[in-house]
Amino acid sequence: AQARAALARRRLDLKFATVEAPISGRIDQALVTEGALAASGDASPMARIQQIDQVYVDVRQPAAALESVRRTLAAQPEAAGRGLPVALLRNDGKPYDETGRILFSGINVDAGTGDVLLRVLVDNPNRQLLPGMFVRARVPRASYAGALTVPQQAVVRIGGKPQVWTVDAKSHARLAAVELGELAERRYRIQAGLKAGQKVVVEGMERLSEGALVAAAPARR
Repeated sequence: AQARAALARRRLDLKFATVEAPISGRIDQALVTEGALAASGDASPMARIQQIDQVYVDVRQPAAALESVRRTLAAQPEAAGRGLPVALLRNDGKPYDETGRILFSGINVDAGTGDVLLRVLVDNPNRQLLPGMFVRARVPRASYAGALTVPQQAVVRIGGKPQVWTVDAKSHARLAAVELGELAERRYRIQAGLKAGQKVVVEGMERLSEGALVAAAPARR
């Protein structure tokens, strides 16, 4: 009986010598070398396991932009339970194949930057996204069926108010006050002040005056 008890104790010690991972995932480099003494009370880990089939992406957004995100979510009831889709962009601006969804927004605003945290969950079956990477995210804030936009350089500010030079049917320059919306991809959305089809000046505004006769030419892209 004493021998059987000793054998059971040695088998138990041997089982303790085998470290099994509590979760599935991938292990990076080992943090201890073979033959080194390891104990359960050690402060440094033997290895780290990362689950990267799904990853979290933390995005900082201005607190003022949260209201537009909430309006977009309210306008899409089908996304209420799954979260708004978020596109992740590479360094060259091209999107990743995977699309993330907003899980939640933080309740604390950074006093230094005025930003709030958005957490995005992304499926990562191809393991293109790795822990610690920096990516850019395109967060939907609004959707417009027929938005009117102008290039960013077409907007001039006189007395702090945004205005745009236009060319009327008689080729005369006219200054029009506008109300600006969002800025996306270097284009302003025009909320009021312009109509579709009007000619907008994007170059040479410094040489214009109200009512001046101009020779308009298509802008270079």
